[in-house]
Amino acid sequence: MNKARTVLTMLGIIIGISSVIAILSIGNGLKSELTGSLDDMVGGAVTININTKKTPKTLKNDDLMVIADAIPIIRGVTPDVTQYGISYYRREMGTRIFGGNTSSACEFDKGFYSGKYYTQDDVDSGNDVCVMSQTSALLIFGSTDVQGLQFELTINETTRILTVVGVVRSDEAELERFREIVKSGAIDYFYADIYVPYSLLSDKYNLGKDEFTSFQIYPMPGQADEAAAKAKTLAENILDLRGQGAVAIQSYASLMEMYANVLDSVTMVIALVAAISLLVGGIGVMNIMTVTVTERTREIGIRKSLGARTSSILFQFLVESSMISLFAGFIGMILGFVFSSVLGKLAEIQAVVHASDVAMVVAISVFVGIFFGIYPARRAATLNPVDALRAE
Repeated sequence: MNKARTVLTMLGIIIGISSVIAILSIGNGLKSELTGSLDDMVGGAVTININTKKTPKTLKNDDLMVIADAIPIIRGVTPDVTQYGISYYRREMGTRIFGGNTSSACEFDKGFYSGKYYTQDDVDSGNDVCVMSQTSALLIFGSTDVQGLQFELTINETTRILTVVGVVRSDEAELERFREIVKSGAIDYFYADIYVPYSLLSDKYNLGKDEFTSFQIYPMPGQADEAAAKAKTLAENILDLRGQGAVAIQSYASLMEMYANVLDSVTMVIALVAAISLLVGGIGVMNIMTVTVTERTREIGIRKSLGARTSSILFQFLVESSMISLFAGFIGMILGFVFSSVLGKLAEIQAVVHASDVAMVVAISVFVGIFFGIYPARRAATLNPVDALRAE
């Protein structure tokens, strides 16, 4: 009977619920993208470093093969060698060069778009070959069909001509984004990544010998911690560095967990700030229900004089306040989905709505209705029938 007043009462709850849903879904989307990006970046690898300040000792590729053979839950072990240089094919392109052995192919679980990974013969001979992703191929060549093409790679004033033997498949959304970047001419803000035999860097570019202070292991799914601990212990035994703390594990799994926890905390704080409007909305429900009790005092008196129990009156008004809050919650939830989708598109983030968030919205809506409806409901239930009938 009081539609406008009811809608205005619901407004605070609608705004609060929609804000919380939108913020949580965007936060979930950001966490999902962050986790996916880090996971793609390291390919599930765990890096183990030798602290050069504590020891001058290094590992050789043969030592890494011993570690790989000794630990069954490891799919592969590769040197971790990174250099920066300039690639040239019609134009210069800043390039990150990752040197490894054939085990570094474990990073690429999306498969190959064309060609294959470099071979053990390439590693043994230090051949001028490389592997790159489709996105890096776009940055260097402007195309993804580059298997067999050659380009110049300069590192520390040494230039050699490399041949692309394989192109790794990239995520389709990422590939489309890089196509737009290449079209816009903004590639100077990016690095192309290429993967070469470590022996090419050491033998042909004169970047050291077969000695490494860092290597990566590729553990079986779900066994990263155990594999890393065993690899660390074995490396200490090979180098005779037991108990010296010179070998350390750099786990990207813990790094992802740390970033995810920080993002969760930030999202929750923002969501709590948005939830303040729920408190305002709840007070609005309590206010309007108090007014309703005053307006319907005579009705309450008639019901009680005809035998209505106190619990019946209490239940009636609690149901009314709960229904207002619950209905507002559903409207807010729908608007929250719409807002999160719009904000996600504007920020180029895939909003993610969890079932637990939906359940929380329903629970909050019911709680607000019951909690803020208790006072007016009790007031209605405890009215004296004679006083209530006397009311005009």
